Amino acid sequence: MKTFNQIIKRSLILFLLLPFINLNAQDAAKIDPAHYNVEVDNDKVRVLRIKYGPGEESKMHTHPEGVAVFLTDHIAEMKTGDGKNMEMTGNAGDVLWVDQSKHQPKNTGNKPFEVIQIELKNSTTAAGKKSLHLFELPEGVSEKQLNDFLKEMNKAISDEGYPEAGYHLYKITDNNDEYKYFMEGVWPDSATYDIIHNSAKWKAAAEKGKDIVDKIRAQELYLKAERVK
Repeated sequence: MKTFNQIIKRSLILFLLLPFINLNAQDAAKIDPAHYNVEVDNDKVRVLRIKYGPGEESKMHTHPEGVAVFLTDHIAEMKTGDGKNMEMTGNAGDVLWVDQSKHQPKNTGNKPFEVIQIELKNSTTAAGKKSLHLFELPEGVSEKQLNDFLKEMNKAISDEGYPEAGYHLYKITDNNDEYKYFMEGVWPDSATYDIIHNSAKWKAAAEKGKDIVDKIRAQELYLKAERVK
């Protein structure tokens, strides 16, 4: 049987190695809803439908890595996060892999263009900051209640412009008499952690589950970890 210390050590190693998308991001759907519409959003992918009229330009924003599927021919100009400009042309039906990027597109053609962008979650860029909560489910709190509450919290975080940050609930499958669950918090860095936790939407969502959180805090083991650079 593994000891509690062994479980803790293994869990911390896993947290340091778990993948994560860079969240120093300006979410396209958040800052430019006129051109970016979310069609699908789950724990695996987010799918955006992107439409630009002739001459229309976006705002500078970021995307995680993923796949772009062009539904129309296109002529565009792309300003990149490092201040460069690049021309883009292509045809309907083109399918491209796109790395994590920061850019500002403009339709320089005389026709509208449309593209589907599939953003992948859980990429290979390591998290800057993680939190770990080990606990037993408190009396009167079900696994479903807690998981539903975390989903509300994650939606509030996504609405603030950080769709890949948030909380994940796990059940410990080893025979461990002290703790049966752990909750992971995933954040890009300490500064963004503070921004999210001071946001109005996060605070409103947290207040709804205050009773659950207080019961867990009363008996949890809480750890923080930051990436070693």
